[in-house]
Amino acid sequence: MTGLDSNTKLTLVYFPIGGRAEAIRLTAAAGGIPFTNKVMTFPEFQQIKGNTDILPLGQLPVLEIEKDGSKSIITQSGAILRYFGKLAGLYPSSDVDAMQVDSMLYLLEDLAGGIILSVKGAVRSLISENEWGDEVKLEIRKRWLATDVPKLLGFVEKSLAASESGWLVGETPTVADIKLYTDLTWYFGG
Repeated sequence: MTGLDSNTKLTLVYFPIGGRAEAIRLTAAAGGIPFTNKVMTFPEFQQIKGNTDILPLGQLPVLEIEKDGSKSIITQSGAILRYFGKLAGLYPSSDVDAMQVDSMLYLLEDLAGGIILSVKGAVRSLISENEWGDEVKLEIRKRWLATDVPKLLGFVEKSLAASESGWLVGETPTVADIKLYTDLTWYFGG
């Protein structure tokens, strides 16, 4: 059962990959949230990424919310994930528990920083006018594995070890658990 009324139509728009939308999709599935999963190919994205009426920030994912003839477009995967989490009952109502879930979600964003930097490269990351070679990208990933991964995943591991329920926060799964799963699957899936 969801907190979504029957007059609201949700459409999640993203590429044909898991990426930043996978935790959102899994949250919807776990919570029984009806939504349309609209797949946008990379060539389609290139054609419309400058159209701020469709893609306000020129990036994906976006969530289209249609209700009573009105349409809103929401950007930012973290905000969309929290919205779906609230609808699905996978985001705590307790302010302290919600803050702990947010803390884990931000920790996971911090963890992603190094790997995303090596994927985006120097030019798209606005670091340099010259792109890095494969050796530099590999060195970034080695440093990420040596520093960020042990520090941040060490914290996650301690949190799980201290949890009586086996979940990151509270007695039931939350969007933080789903995001941890999808992120680890991406990082270490090869």
